[in-house]
Amino acid sequence: MAGKAQDQKTVVISTSDASLGDHYCSILDKIYPVTIIASLEETLAHTRETGPALLVLDPRLVEQDLNHSVADILSNNAGIRLIVIEGDADGDIDQHALFKTGVHGFCKQDISAALLCKAVQLVLEGEYWIQRKLITQVISELATDASTITSRPDGADDSLINTLTPRELQVARMVHMGGNNKMIARELEISERTVKAHLSAIFRKLDIENRLHLALYFSGRT
Repeated sequence: MAGKAQDQKTVVISTSDASLGDHYCSILDKIYPVTIIASLEETLAHTRETGPALLVLDPRLVEQDLNHSVADILSNNAGIRLIVIEGDADGDIDQHALFKTGVHGFCKQDISAALLCKAVQLVLEGEYWIQRKLITQVISELATDASTITSRPDGADDSLINTLTPRELQVARMVHMGGNNKMIARELEISERTVKAHLSAIFRKLDIENRLHLALYFSGRT
């Protein structure tokens, strides 16, 4: 299909629930090349060998510590994005701990087709599919944890910020306030592609990796 031809980002669905895997696949394979894998061991091997863009992980596959398995997946697959499937009951997984470990999104087993496609799209674009209050909570924790503050000389932060163009600074502050690419593009009357280009430049100039780090960087500077 045209969507697949344009976007070769591959998706792996890791679940032993055949019905769930087939359901997710039927939605996503209209857009992305999708592989379903039914064991954690095969998932680890496959991701190392093929380097998919996104892994959708069913935590029921993990018999031991879920955080440890997630950390293992992320450390062995540079650049991979990770969505963890939630069960029907709230609190069946520790989203807070998993987010801090590096998970990029969470989705319910019965998520609608439209929302699943949106979640995958945004996560692949470098954003997060999680509750806003969770991001706020983690940013607050990081901001009050002295061990997370980079040891730069006094004034170095402002010096780096001064390397940003006025437009880049505007985009950075909008991200800090919680804006996503679409919202920023609409507000500034520019394309989402241009927003992404600005973000790439911002990350490079400030020597940070993602939107969460950018939000933390600007905490207390607005």
